[in-house]
Order: sequence, then structure tokens, then C-alpha cells
Amino acid sequence: MRFFHLSDLHIGLKLYNRDLLEDQRYILQQIVSLAAKEQPDAVVIAGDLYDRAVPSAEAVEAFDEFVTALTQTLPAAEIMMISGNHDSAPRINTFRSVLQAHRIHMIGLPPQAPAEHIACVTVPDTFGEVRFWLLPFVRPSMVRGVLIEEDRPALSYDETVRALIARENIDFTQRNVIVSHQFYLPAGTDPAGVERMASEVVTVGNIDVVRSDVLESFDYAALGHIHKPMRVGRDTMRYCGTPIACSVSEAGQ
Repeated sequence: MRFFHLSDLHIGLKLYNRDLLEDQRYILQQIVSLAAKEQPDAVVIAGDLYDRAVPSAEAVEAFDEFVTALTQTLPAAEIMMISGNHDSAPRINTFRSVLQAHRIHMIGLPPQAPAEHIACVTVPDTFGEVRFWLLPFVRPSMVRGVLIEEDRPALSYDETVRALIARENIDFTQRNVIVSHQFYLPAGTDPAGVERMASEVVTVGNIDVVRSDVLESFDYAALGHIHKPMRVGRDTMRYCGTPIACSVSEAGQ
């Protein structure tokens, strides 16, 4: 199984009032060219498709061009993407059921009702099937109707992600990939010791930290949110970083 792992496109970003849209278009074209060369079975975008919840018309047009080019270049591939903390989850979720019939999976919202579950896309290869679990950025308040119990009315970010994964019937004897946009850290790691870029959103007290051991059972974790490429505990749990620098602190990555 070969797939591209991207994240944090931040289309529509302006850096010190400089519009980076043309630079972003160039980078997205390079990704399409690499896809034409490598012919991956799937393309995964782990959140923050746009830089703002309400992107400009030009940003939406650039993203449309990118997805259209990918589908034309990879007609048999699955194109999977989730919303990040910069995105509007309901907007990304629009036409979700219609698009999946065309191998495009835009998952903006986590489960919203007890009967709903984490979106799962199955991609076959010569060795069988790989299941991609698509979990958009989630705040505890977003899934209150799914997880809240009377004796425990409030959950942390860590508890929320664990509870969402635990309620799925995942067969870990098969190959599974999780796609997620959160702040994951190995247990015992000090969040203050993680180098964060100036363009990233940092919560007060790092309350959004999720311990990465919750990902251990997956064969690969395609993560988004941290702008610097990094491993989280092991080689197959990774932040891929941004495809183009989003701040001065990201220069040279």
C-alpha cells in the first residue's frame, strides 16, 4: 500500500499581509506532479485544508483546482481529508455522502449522535484491505451528545479521543490507519518541550494534549496539526508538517 500523507495546507494564508496563494498553488501543483509519478493508492490530508473557517473565494478555487487535478491524475485512488482546527467542520462536511461515491471523502464532523461512528474507508491492495479511520479535529464539546455520561459530565481532550476510538469495533488483526488532527504527545513528555511554530494555535495550559499511546494499535497514524515534521513515539506515528512554510519560524524546514 502506497499513499501520500499531507496536512496543514492552510490555503488562503497571508504572511505579514503577503498573499501566499500563488506560492501555495505552485506547491499543490508539485504534489500533483509527484502523484502522477508515484501513483499512490490513496491521498490523505490530515486537516487544516484552509487557513480560515470562512475561506476566500480564491482559496476555495485553489483547493478545487488541487482536488480536481488529483482525481484526474489518480482516477482509481481514494482521496481522503478531514477538517482541522482552522477549518469550518460543517463546511468541510458538505456533500459528504455525494462525494464519497466519487472516491472523494471530505469528513468535517466527528460522530454527532450515538448511532454515528468514525468514518472508515477501505482501500484494497495485493495483500488484502487497509482501513482508514478518518477522525476530524474534535473538541470535547463537539461530541457531548455521543460520549457524555451522567456521572462524568465533562471530558478532557485526551479522554474524548480515547472514548471515540474505543467505541469503534476495530479489528486490529487487520491493517488500520488513523487520520487525526490533534496535539499528540508520548506519555511523560512535557508539552512545553515540543517546538511549536509561530503559525500554530496553542491552547492555554496545553489542555488539548492527547497521549499518543492511544494510537499504538494502528499500523500508521497520519497526523496533522503540528507544522514541523516529527515522529510521535515511533516511525509509523507521524506529523508530516506543512508543504509550505506558514511563518518565518518555519523557514528552512
